[in-house]
Amino acid sequence: MTETDQTAARRRVHLHIGVHFAGTTRIVESLRQNSQGFAERGIRTPPARLYRQAMTGLLERLDGLPPIETEEIELLDDILQGNTAKAVIMADANWASPLAEALHSDRLYPDIGTRVAPIAELFESSDLRLSMALRNPAAFVQSAQDSGKARGATNAFLRNVQPETLRWCDTVDALRSALPNVPLTLWCEEDTPLIWPRVMRQIAGLPKDATLRGGFAALRDLIQPEGLKRLQVFLAGHPPETDAQYERTVLAFLDKYGKEDALDEPCDLPGWDANVIDTVTQHYEDDIAALSARDDITFIAPASMAG
Repeated sequence: MTETDQTAARRRVHLHIGVHFAGTTRIVESLRQNSQGFAERGIRTPPARLYRQAMTGLLERLDGLPPIETEEIELLDDILQGNTAKAVIMADANWASPLAEALHSDRLYPDIGTRVAPIAELFESSDLRLSMALRNPAAFVQSAQDSGKARGATNAFLRNVQPETLRWCDTVDALRSALPNVPLTLWCEEDTPLIWPRVMRQIAGLPKDATLRGGFAALRDLIQPEGLKRLQVFLAGHPPETDAQYERTVLAFLDKYGKEDALDEPCDLPGWDANVIDTVTQHYEDDIAALSARDDITFIAPASMAG
């Protein structure tokens, strides 16, 4: 059996590992919404409580040791509750690291490699895939502060970090160094209103023409209800032939029906003036350009940015 045949015969396991404030909850909800259709295709989206409990329990029992193949099989049996599946999809923003640990150094998610590697090792015999969404570091830190979660870590981070040094490339490099052979898909949370159907198809391993429920999940908080209804009617009557056509249509409806407050992301962080935010944002855009050009990453970007 060739290496390609062996990969095809293995169960595909997709782990979405975060980051915080970048749509992981939306992914979990969309997976649940599509669970029946996915099951018909041999794709399982088990309840989060099942896989979190099963994976945490095994990691504690292993105490740093790698699992043997029978332990991996038992883990998937526990997660799937006796169901068979060609693919399993699971998501948890804390796999990249708990929020407090994401903000305990001078860069974002400094321990992501050592956090994710033991989790990935649980699926050593599977066809493992990872995905992660990124977000402008200024908006990310603002969301951390606004959430009230990990307040001490957030305050210490704001006191000690040099904002201009925050680069997602550093985070991604640490992850790739720990897991260089695991396929990784990235996208920007800011782009999700335009690319959400593509994101869900990529996570599920489905073809471009696959129909999914919840294709407007990333738009609901950004567009007025009337505009969303009109958009759905328009797309039903004028199915876009390309991703670019779909994105142009969504942008047109956002321009007309977008909620101004939802589309504006103010940043009010101590010590972060307009010049600092502009620098952080420019570095973010530079990082996205660099990451999207890498051969070892699948980067989902709006069609207008592709290539």
